[in-house]
Amino acid sequence: MFVCFSMAGSQPPMSSNPVFPLVPAAIPATCRESGSLLTTEFSNTNLFVSYDDSRRIQRIKKMFDEAQLSVSAYDTAWMAMVPTPTSSMEDSPFFPQCARWILDNQLSDGSWGLPLPRRDPSLIKDALSSTLACILALQRWGLGEQQVTKGIRFLDFNSASLKDQKQHVPIGFDIIFPGMIDYAKDLGLNLPFKSTDVDAMLAKRNVELTSSGFGRNAEGRRAYLAYVSEGIQHSQDWDMVMKYQRQNGSLFNSPSTTAVAFSHLQDPDCLRYLYAVLDKFENAAPAIYPLDIRSRLSVIDTLDSLGVARHFTNEIKMLLDKTYQCWLQGDEDIFLDTTTCAMAFRLLRVYGYDVSSVSEDCFFNSLEGYLKDKTAVLELHKASQIIYREEPILEEISSWTMKFLKQEFCNGSIYVDQPGESISTKLSFQVHDALSYPYHVDLERLGHRRSIHHYSDIDSTWTLKTYWWIIENKLDKLSFARQKLGYCYFSAAATLYAPELSDARFSWAKNGVLTTVVDDFFDVGGSMEELVNLVQLLEKYVTFHYFVLTAAYHSSSLYAVST
Repeated sequence: MFVCFSMAGSQPPMSSNPVFPLVPAAIPATCRESGSLLTTEFSNTNLFVSYDDSRRIQRIKKMFDEAQLSVSAYDTAWMAMVPTPTSSMEDSPFFPQCARWILDNQLSDGSWGLPLPRRDPSLIKDALSSTLACILALQRWGLGEQQVTKGIRFLDFNSASLKDQKQHVPIGFDIIFPGMIDYAKDLGLNLPFKSTDVDAMLAKRNVELTSSGFGRNAEGRRAYLAYVSEGIQHSQDWDMVMKYQRQNGSLFNSPSTTAVAFSHLQDPDCLRYLYAVLDKFENAAPAIYPLDIRSRLSVIDTLDSLGVARHFTNEIKMLLDKTYQCWLQGDEDIFLDTTTCAMAFRLLRVYGYDVSSVSEDCFFNSLEGYLKDKTAVLELHKASQIIYREEPILEEISSWTMKFLKQEFCNGSIYVDQPGESISTKLSFQVHDALSYPYHVDLERLGHRRSIHHYSDIDSTWTLKTYWWIIENKLDKLSFARQKLGYCYFSAAATLYAPELSDARFSWAKNGVLTTVVDDFFDVGGSMEELVNLVQLLEKYVTFHYFVLTAAYHSSSLYAVST
């Protein structure tokens, strides 16, 4: 198993003052076709929630009910390529609805995949992979000649991106894409790629397939080769592949990998999974299914990072209760995915659930470990920060994940950039934030502000109540006194940030301002006579209030005895 954390203990009550994580979850690392990011609308929140805010809150609450997954043209294409498993009907698709989806969903530029307005410029290789898969599916069944021609033009126009080192590379691309080119030759397709480029890709694929000596990552290597089965096909070790079949019948919760396995093996459990996918999505498939646990945990993490989780206390508790039950039962959707496992561990422990850690060797034995998945390493690093005494395992994880992420920064594979929409930029922000502001030294409200600043251009608002109080009492006219309003209010807002603690922030700030004024008065502002008079006044004030409180206490005690 690829377990990163273990199950332990019973569930304690929810923490009354949870410390929220800082960074939203990243795009699932094992998606070959990138889905849309979960985003939330928010506004500067006061003690009272406006009507518009209430509508936003209700809309976000619906995200807890069911994970909304985007369909994947790539995975749908591989399902469309599954032949009917009978000798008399091998030339017909087993899932014709998937072929119809491909015919109906080609984009205006000839590609398939993410809609053009949302497509990141760094995802051209992803679009090339999805488009070629859809072309193969149509060609396999002699469908959509016009769509095939238009798709080939897209491949020709964007072929230079195959050698672009700045492009995001989908997992398994160096094995799967050349494999699809080989399959295109078998189907009689003439693809518009230079022969030198094709030879280079095939040579790179051969090197990756024949590499050996992975030592600690040997199990992760086998998982990787099973995961990219659609790029290996007839030379695949299918007995090895089926060792990774899950209880729901899938391979890695991947419709494409499962579809290829079913095409070769006609495994009934694979078919059961593929039917379940189509029951859910009707005529297409997502990149990963199911993804309920990770996507819902990502919603919680995002709400936490933006500082608005207090509006969803009941929904968060219900979801974490379910997640904790899955944790105790050893649910494979948690424990077979490093990113989900680490995120679940972190959020459950932050919210007061009893979970404990085990060895990090499980990471190195996993698919993510073999791929050196930066998102998974980042989640492990954040999880390792939620540490108790005598947990050397988490100390070790924290140490090596920090070194790994810093090294990736140094060699340029993760770079710091201005806030934007690219995958690499979002990941760089999250990694930079996690390394610069360790969990145990960060202030939650500042973490919220950094996240909001990264995902929005919303201007901050300044609370003026304390300033009005200073003006009203003419403290700003004292020439000897330092003006420390900003410092005093910040110290309150950084630690007592909840809306219901507004009065406490106000009192804290006023107390800090008065303390500063009195301190400066004693240092430079007052004569000896004024200082003595002030001390005597304070002594009388304290003595008077002491006697008043003592008398009140004795009176209440006598009343209690008499009754």
